[in-house]
Amino acid sequence: MLPSVNPLAALGELERRYNGPVPVPLRQAAQLGSAELARLRHAEAEAAFLKTLLRGQVRLIRRRRAAGSFHPSLLADLRLYRRRWRHWRRRVLAAQAALSAQHARAAVAAE
Repeated sequence: MLPSVNPLAALGELERRYNGPVPVPLRQAAQLGSAELARLRHAEAEAAFLKTLLRGQVRLIRRRRAAGSFHPSLLADLRLYRRRWRHWRRRVLAAQAALSAQHARAAVAAE
């Protein structure tokens, strides 16, 4: 099991360290307990956003084809969304693997 981190204490330490706004990546890592978890959550959010764009684009293409107002640039957008979704999905899987490895190392160290 990973050592528990008190988010309020971590945020307080960051506030003392920085004279001004705390950088977003550090603040998110402190709130979630680790940078790996922050990266995982960010990748999941990006992948979910792009999945929504993909579904909307497919619906739009179907409607436009039915209405006879289809334009090939809609497919280019679909390809872009799909390519970016795959990119972020790979990052989700990599972040999950890194987090699992971190949990495994912590479990071994705890024994």
